[in-house]
Amino acid sequence: MVIRKKDIKTAPRRARMDDLPAEPAEESRLHRVKRRSSAKRVFGLLILVLILLVGGWFATKVALGGWDWNGSIQSLFTFNRTKLIGEESGRVNVLLLGIPGDGPGVEGPNLTDTVMTASLNITDKSGLLFSLPRDLFVKVPEFGESKLNAVYEIGNAQDSADGGKLAADVVGQVLGLDIPYYIRIDFSGFAQLIDELGGIDITVDKDLYDDKYPGPNKTYEVVDIKAGSYTMDGAMALKYARSRQSTSDFDRARRQQQVMLAMRAKAMESNLLTSPAKALAVLDILKDSIQTNLTIPEMKRALELTKDFDATKLVTKVFDDSPTGLLYGTRVGEQYALKPIGDDFKTITDYVAKLISGETTVDSADQEVTNAEPLKVEVLNGTNTTGLAGKIAAKLKTQGYSIVSTGNNATKGFTKTMIYDLSGGKRSWDLKRLASALKAEISTDEVTTTTGAEARVVLGTEASTL
Repeated sequence: MVIRKKDIKTAPRRARMDDLPAEPAEESRLHRVKRRSSAKRVFGLLILVLILLVGGWFATKVALGGWDWNGSIQSLFTFNRTKLIGEESGRVNVLLLGIPGDGPGVEGPNLTDTVMTASLNITDKSGLLFSLPRDLFVKVPEFGESKLNAVYEIGNAQDSADGGKLAADVVGQVLGLDIPYYIRIDFSGFAQLIDELGGIDITVDKDLYDDKYPGPNKTYEVVDIKAGSYTMDGAMALKYARSRQSTSDFDRARRQQQVMLAMRAKAMESNLLTSPAKALAVLDILKDSIQTNLTIPEMKRALELTKDFDATKLVTKVFDDSPTGLLYGTRVGEQYALKPIGDDFKTITDYVAKLISGETTVDSADQEVTNAEPLKVEVLNGTNTTGLAGKIAAKLKTQGYSIVSTGNNATKGFTKTMIYDLSGGKRSWDLKRLASALKAEISTDEVTTTTGAEARVVLGTEASTL
């Protein structure tokens, strides 16, 4: 039985621009940058996106314009030599956005859960896929600061009413890239397509349990998927890809890529591109689920170029709050946010520029970041809880900090954990990242030390829950 859109339960999202999660998940703080995905996985993702893009946008044009089906189908499968913006200079950049879309219980249908940029090198047939977290704080023209996941919605509310273009411009500023194209994909449309394809084959590496998966009318559902191999229908695959209560956003992004790869495999297995009858069925499903500023000739050219890419030269990079992720967690008011190290996106644009120019690889660039001198920290217990300093010091050590000393603070009775800068301001972003990990405050008081530490941590009773 085909599960229709009205039957699929998706997670509700708040529409407020300042709706940040109260705290980052522990997995997010401990998460390390993903190792380079296999080339086949990235290749599959890009192919899938373009397959769905062609069908969805083409169907929209047909539905709105009353085109002749026979002539249009012939045009769909006939490639021309239209050139994409950036092709003459050797590189084409496309922004990929994933939104929840309308559905029962969804309060923020236009808040982007997924933000990725595909940068394709036309000359050597290589490609890069950059992923940015939704909690990244960015500057939005004519608006101010906002979470990245709200930019698309903000753009739709502005006079230009083009959220995709605004999101592409903002992400372009973050990465230092000119991004002329965007593709916005509705996740519920993915679920419907999965049902139309007859389900997808997914191998679940570890148990996924979420007892607070939002259902309709402010209810909760239980997502309980054990490790193993499954043929998932649309509803199950959507829950697998979107559950986030018990895992990090970065884990969810990895599952979303896994789902899209499986969809691509089933689409290719079904000869979707060579069967007009099957293509027509997909077109009807996806006509309301995909939006893009690519023209039909440009879409056909993009698909043609993607097919020619060398699968061994496609790699990914996730920007996050890990030691090599170039971001740190902090507080904006009472809310959690991610910002670039040094509070300057130049760190990220310089990193991307090195990859684009071929000066370095993702692995080499990450190694350069890892080789940076770790922050030297002394940990003092400001409570009466025995052994707290040693416990927290051990935890910080696993996160890459250099622990130079532990002991008891001269003064007890701290509730809030405090961090003191001993570096003279030279390691300010490291202190912010440390404060985020410990849910601590950074003190403006000046202190001295003889241990050689660059930061002093005085633990409060709140640290006992970490």
